[in-house]
Amino acid sequence: MSEYVLFSPLGMSDPTRGCRDGAFIHICRKYRPKKAYLYMSKEICEYDELDNRYEKYLSLLCEKLDFKCDVKKIKRPDLVKVNDFEAFYGDFSKIMESISSENPGCDILINLSSGTAQMKSALLVLGTLFPKPLTMVQVSTPSQKSNDTKPVGKDYDIYLEWELNEDNYEDYSDEDKYRCFVSKSENLNARIMYETVGKHILAYDYKAALTVAENIKDFMDTRALNLINAGFRRLILDLGNAERFAENAGYDLLPINEKRYNEKEKVVFEYILTLKIKREKGEIADFVRAVSPVLTDMFEIYLKNKCNIDIESYYLKDPYGRYAPKLSRNLLPADIIQILDSTYASRGGYRDTEPCAANLSPIVAAKGDAKAGGIAVKLRSFEGRVRNIAAHEIVVVTEKWIKERSGFNTGEVLKMLMDFFSCCIDIPQNAWNSYEQLNKTILEIPLLK
Repeated sequence: MSEYVLFSPLGMSDPTRGCRDGAFIHICRKYRPKKAYLYMSKEICEYDELDNRYEKYLSLLCEKLDFKCDVKKIKRPDLVKVNDFEAFYGDFSKIMESISSENPGCDILINLSSGTAQMKSALLVLGTLFPKPLTMVQVSTPSQKSNDTKPVGKDYDIYLEWELNEDNYEDYSDEDKYRCFVSKSENLNARIMYETVGKHILAYDYKAALTVAENIKDFMDTRALNLINAGFRRLILDLGNAERFAENAGYDLLPINEKRYNEKEKVVFEYILTLKIKREKGEIADFVRAVSPVLTDMFEIYLKNKCNIDIESYYLKDPYGRYAPKLSRNLLPADIIQILDSTYASRGGYRDTEPCAANLSPIVAAKGDAKAGGIAVKLRSFEGRVRNIAAHEIVVVTEKWIKERSGFNTGEVLKMLMDFFSCCIDIPQNAWNSYEQLNKTILEIPLLK
């Protein structure tokens, strides 16, 4: 059950009028807030000093209904221009910030039915712009029309008004009998910022989406926040944390996971998806430079899964981890040495080098099937003609530049990467679109209020 605090301007119908609750008291009757912040203009301050009517009447209600409500009076004895909108909005904003920080986790009720029309308008605008949820409550008159009974004045008998108050004898076990209703106006600020979150998500900029979402986190479903975090972690290949955030949202994030695949296969698949996103975001140079690492890993996986060649067993590793491993001639079987010697014949044969696309692709071409071998040769050609230049020289990398030097555009290169990896492992249906599925799921989660 929510704990409530109430912010209420006070007007000439408070605490009662015409032998019925005024808006401030009727809200307290229904919601039983643990704290009430009462905003008083000069005239209301004078009435309060006369007989403490607002706090006393509320204490009678608390005693009858057996709840406690701490009263905080916000007095503005210099506030005479009660019809000046600008006199209230800034003041209300500061007060609301203070109330929010003083009452974490509480539902803040705003009385829209007491005070002047300008006070009510200022609060309504505040409710649409405030960065945290506010419950805007209106109270209708007992007759459901303008209140034509005599307003409250100096001659107010608190205890007589209490005895004559017909609301004290009403059966409110039926919730519909209360005259309170919550305004359905949406928080405009939260809606605008949420739409900005959505735009960042569609652009795969989960970090920016998180930054904006944090500003309206009280309006955000925790599932959405967890999934945005999952997307951010996934894109930087922090897959363990990505999966944990997704699990918190009840979402199965990674189509390639340890249930059927090993860690290396999972990481390679996710890496290719990051390349796909780089291309979609127009980060062409980054896409080109990022191709080499995945080629080496893919070729290693293919040789192991499809050719029964554990190529990593032929790596000579520095026991101290100071240097990268090398594909060692002394460890390689004769048939693979023959393939490599033929490839490097112009250099006098193969010499130990770090494992890379250049020395693994000819093995894939010779030992693998025609489809995989053909793709491997093309990917290696792309790397040699384009990637190495883009990685080591200051050049303007465009689609035209890439096509002229390699014969491929980035879309064709991405397709070759996905096709080759599909030769390495069985890819679940729609797995290559898993980021789009994640984004769709996030964007289908509505704001809380």
